[in-house]
Amino acid sequence: MLLLDTSFLVALEAELSEGRTGPARRFIAENRGERFGISVISIAEFAEGFDDARKAEAFLRKFPKENLHPGIAYLNAAMQGSLPQRLGENDSWIAATALYNRRRLIGRDAAFHRVPGLKYEEF
Repeated sequence: MLLLDTSFLVALEAELSEGRTGPARRFIAENRGERFGISVISIAEFAEGFDDARKAEAFLRKFPKENLHPGIAYLNAAMQGSLPQRLGENDSWIAATALYNRRRLIGRDAAFHRVPGLKYEEF
């Protein structure tokens, strides 16, 4: 399963709402054999952009969720402590979720390239 960062979800929702094919939709088409999941942290980030959380929930319903647990928390702490420049709080949780679950993370945030061992791909 690939883990989709919030930046990917925002781009995908915009493309679908506008009825156009852009980088997010092309990425999905090029990776049809893959499953796509999201971190629960991305739920909060994504839902911030909606006046009605039910609309965000309806869009996110199709994606399996990677929940948080203590292993991710300890990995997050170690990862942040080892970086010369810390990630933003939400990004650190998303990166730790991808690392812990051995997922490739897909998004548009160059800061993820700083995380050792993280398989990160920009779409």
